Amino acid sequence: MIGIEHKSGVLLYTASIHKFVLGLGAFRLYRKKMGTIWAERGRECIEEIKVWCEQGCTWNFEQKLKMLEAEENYSLGNIEGAKISYQDAISAARLHKFLNDEALACELAANFYFKIGDASSSLKYYRIAHEVYIKCGAIGKADDLFTFINAKFTSLLHLHGP
Repeated sequence: MIGIEHKSGVLLYTASIHKFVLGLGAFRLYRKKMGTIWAERGRECIEEIKVWCEQGCTWNFEQKLKMLEAEENYSLGNIEGAKISYQDAISAARLHKFLNDEALACELAANFYFKIGDASSSLKYYRIAHEVYIKCGAIGKADDLFTFINAKFTSLLHLHGP
């Protein structure tokens, strides 16, 4: 029989993933000009995950919170804030040893740098994301990213090597 502590832990984990993915999607929809309601929904997700961090679950949620804050900053045009938050998300994921979150944070940072026209930083973060996806066993994702990198960064790859 599953204990109540286990059930509540599973529920919190499920709720946190839901809020995190909802927040990421909300900010993406906001950037696609789908309405300010999406920025508001993303902000609500940040606030909920922030509460979980403050209640003693920093280890599990800090990197997710920082990724959402980075996406919010990016969505609102706060370029410097986004750069800091993406790096904070990557650092927190590494510290807490969440490889999947580290890979995602690197990929989100790479997408951000790509969109703002910083190809060198974008390539750097795509490469790190690729390496970390391999480490955590997401080989299909790593392969897709490798194909994308080779298609989008041909000229930079010749300058910087493999």
